[in-house]
Amino acid sequence: MADRFTKRRSRTSHVSARQRAAAAATVLSFALLASGCGDPQVNYAIPRELCGVAVEQDLLRPLFPPGDKVEFDGDSLPDANTAKSFCQYYVDGNTSLSVDGRRSSEKVTAAQLVRRYASHAHLDSWARSDGSIAGYSGSVFGTTSCSGALSDSDGQPARVFTLNISVNHFTSTKAVRPDLEKLMITLLPKAAHAKAC
Repeated sequence: MADRFTKRRSRTSHVSARQRAAAAATVLSFALLASGCGDPQVNYAIPRELCGVAVEQDLLRPLFPPGDKVEFDGDSLPDANTAKSFCQYYVDGNTSLSVDGRRSSEKVTAAQLVRRYASHAHLDSWARSDGSIAGYSGSVFGTTSCSGALSDSDGQPARVFTLNISVNHFTSTKAVRPDLEKLMITLLPKAAHAKAC
């Protein structure tokens, strides 16, 4: 009887060292999830618009960080009486995303704007082949033609509508580029139309 007990015990100890480690890891994972110590969660409703312009939540979701509360502050792009609008979204009191739209008298492309800003800070930049959408770090710029309205320069007619979207909570700005570009492709024509361009 002692031999059988010893034999069973030694067979079990060879096999179960790994099994015990795996079981302990599984129990720890469940304990962390149950206690809320797992990955941070988005515990607020993702906005359905940016600065008063409707946008699909799926485009915005990757750009908003985990947290409990989102707040909006700033102007509405659909206010066509003003040549420029700026708004920000805060998550748990920290600026998470900002949008700056303006009618400009300067005939410039997004690629030119990005080169102007990024070169001073020695940052890598990127641009679409037509130059209408470009970015650096956590910012993306978009430009489109605009006429028939006043620009942000006193008395000058508008020639270009410029939109800038920035996020500042990502550690890898290269990873966020596709999401910023997709959002710009969708938002730029809607924002330009809202600003009477």
